[in-house]
Formats: sequence, structure tokens, C-alpha cells
Amino acid sequence: MASVDLFEKMGFRRGEGIEERWFTKLSTLFESKSWDTLLRGARYIKGELSGVASDALLKTSFMGLDLLLSIKPPTVDLFYIDRLEKPRHYAQYLWIVVNCFERGCLANSDPPPPSTELISIARFGGADTMRGYDRVFASQLLGVIPNATPEEMEKVAELVGGRVVEHLDALWAYEIEPLASVRVRFAYWPSDGELPPYASVLYGAETLLTGIPLEDLKALTFLIISRLGAAYHKIKSRS
Repeated sequence: MASVDLFEKMGFRRGEGIEERWFTKLSTLFESKSWDTLLRGARYIKGELSGVASDALLKTSFMGLDLLLSIKPPTVDLFYIDRLEKPRHYAQYLWIVVNCFERGCLANSDPPPPSTELISIARFGGADTMRGYDRVFASQLLGVIPNATPEEMEKVAELVGGRVVEHLDALWAYEIEPLASVRVRFAYWPSDGELPPYASVLYGAETLLTGIPLEDLKALTFLIISRLGAAYHKIKSRS
């Protein structure tokens, strides 16, 4: 497969400070699973897998962040390009990707089809415990994207992917599916003079069927919000 020098010429940087256990998990999968199984794992992360199990490249993208994994068991090397230039986002996303790839390899079928239903994070864990995260997510979203307009969110979507959608009477709603069948929707209502701004975070019901652990889903949601904020401020700085 391609050399490290070629990756760097393509603009990739080498990932550093990664916990070895994530590389070990990937290496073990490539040593023990069939190529068809590994391809299913790649579909779960919406990635591209090329080569052979003993010398493979696994590529995936997330909101302006490209990850490239060179896998020659037992050696795994990570390279990345981050168009938003957020330090360590590549490391924060890597473990989510590795866990999802493993779920795909262990699954009996491809990712579930989309659902018309939207659900709250309370459906993924104890309702009493998880309802608080609805407020935490909303508060963080309002903090990093204050007073965004639909036009600005369209530009954000052009920069990092996802799409602006209709949602009830919200001023705008943004939806993204970073992993196969893991769909997240953010909706925003501005202040009406009496009530403060309000935001909601919902998930496609198909997300439940992927088996994504609650901790992974929470981390992914926070990371999406952080990258939305970075993209929004990048858009604002251009105007």
C-alpha cells in the first residue's frame, strides 16, 4: 500500500498520543475476520476499505475531518486532515470509529434502514438519568451557535456536510448521519421576547438498532456540536 511519505504529501498528518488499545482492537479484527466481514465494518463507519487484511487502508470522514488508517497487523498507523483545525478532534473521533467498526464486524447484517421516527436520548438509557442530557446538549448548542440564521446553517452544511431540514416550526434544523444509521438532528427556536431561545437534539429511531453504546452516542453528539460551532465561527469570520 501507499507509504507514509505519500500520505504526508497528500496533506495528512500523523496522529499522536493515541491509546494503544484502539490500535490493538483494530489489528485483532484484521487478523481474525474475513475480508467480507471487514467490509461490513467499513460500511458501518461509512468508510472505504482497500488492500488485503494483512496490508489495508481504511478511510473515513467526519464533518471536515478525514481519517486514514494504515493497517499491517500488528502495526496500525493513523493519519488525518482536519479542515477545521481543531486539536485532538481526530483522537476523540477515532475511538468512536473503532467501536463502530467492531460492531459492524460482529453484526449479522448491514446497518438498519432509516426510520421516519425521531427519538430523544432518553430512549437509549435510563429515562430519568438521560433527560438531563437533552438540556446539556441544547445548552452547548446554543452556546456555540448563538442566533444562527437558516442561511448561515446552509453555509455550515456546505462546509462540514449534513443538511438543513424542516422541523415543526423551528427557525432551522440541521441533520447529519456521521455513521451508518446513526442520525442526529438539531433544531433551533429563537427567543420570542418572552421565552429564551430553545434547542432540541433528536435521533433517528434506526440509531437504536445499530447497538451504539450510550457513552459513544453522547461523545459523538458533543463532538458534532463542537464541530458545528467551529464551522459556524469560520463562516462568521468570512463575512
